[in-house]
Amino acid sequence: MSAPKKYISWINRHLGFNPRSQAASNALSDFVIEDLRKACKPVNKNFRNKRLAVAKNPTVRTRVAGRSVDLVFYEGTGRPNLSVRVSVEHKSIMTAHGKARWNRYGDVVAYSNHMHNHRKDCIAASIVVVNISAAYENPDAFAKGLKRPRLDMKKVVADTVCIFANIPLRNEPEEANDQPEALAVIVVDYDGVNQARLVTGGSAPRPKSKIHYSRFIRRLCSLYRKRFSAE
Repeated sequence: MSAPKKYISWINRHLGFNPRSQAASNALSDFVIEDLRKACKPVNKNFRNKRLAVAKNPTVRTRVAGRSVDLVFYEGTGRPNLSVRVSVEHKSIMTAHGKARWNRYGDVVAYSNHMHNHRKDCIAASIVVVNISAAYENPDAFAKGLKRPRLDMKKVVADTVCIFANIPLRNEPEEANDQPEALAVIVVDYDGVNQARLVTGGSAPRPKSKIHYSRFIRRLCSLYRKRFSAE
């Protein structure tokens, strides 16, 4: 699957970007759309027959709340009141892992709950980008010159990856709302100045891991086929 490599190429064309920027999220969304359409015949078929459309950063509503979501695949006639079949939320942990990883964990739980309140059979997925570089400095003004403790980043990242690997994945619409259907962790080595690289060994998920990106795409396709391709 191409999204992780293409995302690294995007980073290297935009060195110094803010990882919380919409541009970074949109780029990753574009790569996911391409991969899912290539890998999943039911998804691609529903695009061609106009049963499925895509939107980046729309507001997805429940009966009581609205939430902006990075990427949604929605029923083709659903705008402005979207009915979302698949959603993907992007999160990043670039520095300060100890605090950030638990905040992002909570974000994934809250997002999953929202999407399943929106639609019980929605396939809620998330991608978490984790940075292994100890030299990275957040580009926001508050972080300039901030002194950080020296850490064993290989261990820190391994622990972070483990936290997300242990999140249970939802298989059926009747299961708990606060669990995502699919989750991927992409590990990068990026110091904010020099060229980034994709990390595939060491702390990164292995191909057989349920949070490896290739497994993530296959799981999205399998669940989509099960829930929606009979229509």
